[in-house]
Amino acid sequence: MSELPSDHDDDLLQAHADSELDPATAADVERRLATDAGLRARYESILSLRRLLRAVPDEDVPLQRLQARIDAAVGRPAAKSRSWRAMAAAALIGAVLGAATTIAVVRSDAGRETSSLVVTNHIRGLLAPQPFDIASSDRHTIKPWFTRRLPESPQILDLSADGFTLLGGRVDVLGEQHVATVVYQHGGHTISLTTLRGTRAVSSGTLAGYAVRTWREGEFTYIAVADLPDADLDRFKRAFLAGLSS
Repeated sequence: MSELPSDHDDDLLQAHADSELDPATAADVERRLATDAGLRARYESILSLRRLLRAVPDEDVPLQRLQARIDAAVGRPAAKSRSWRAMAAAALIGAVLGAATTIAVVRSDAGRETSSLVVTNHIRGLLAPQPFDIASSDRHTIKPWFTRRLPESPQILDLSADGFTLLGGRVDVLGEQHVATVVYQHGGHTISLTTLRGTRAVSSGTLAGYAVRTWREGEFTYIAVADLPDADLDRFKRAFLAGLSS
């Protein structure tokens, strides 16, 4: 398998997303994406965050000023020929992966940033062969699986009576923290429920076409993401809270 130069991975991924690569290089990228989980995650993040950028109306973006800020942030000469959306996407991916520079293209506050990371994890799960690391509808199987991998296991509820089928669970990364995500299904839709310990600023709403709902109960913050109508995700939230209190 031909190896792509690691120093240019981000540029190659951006160019691949723009369909700018020659066929041979594009084939190399596809082969690398098929076997390199880290590179694939970066590419999936590029695609998902571009969806966020498309939601920003062109007239709301001061093009020249944005280009100058991105040039300064990523150390590129201002004359480099790239579309402003591609450049903004590159900068945002850097922020998501832990870079120090934040460019407020989508006007993210701390809560929106956390929501964006959780949505990115949800999209990554959808693009994987399956959206969970452990497949089971038995919470007594999933809970000890989490206990062996994380400091504590999340609350795992059987909500099938409410129309939400437990599919399994996975471990996601949020910043530098490993977090538990429990996966449910409603009709043909996947719901990712991420659990964070403590109070965390998280924004509810819609990001990249996905509905986000968050709530706090006890010592935990819960974040649910799905491509469901708001009413259905609100019903999931109510069912989960009712299950906690039963």
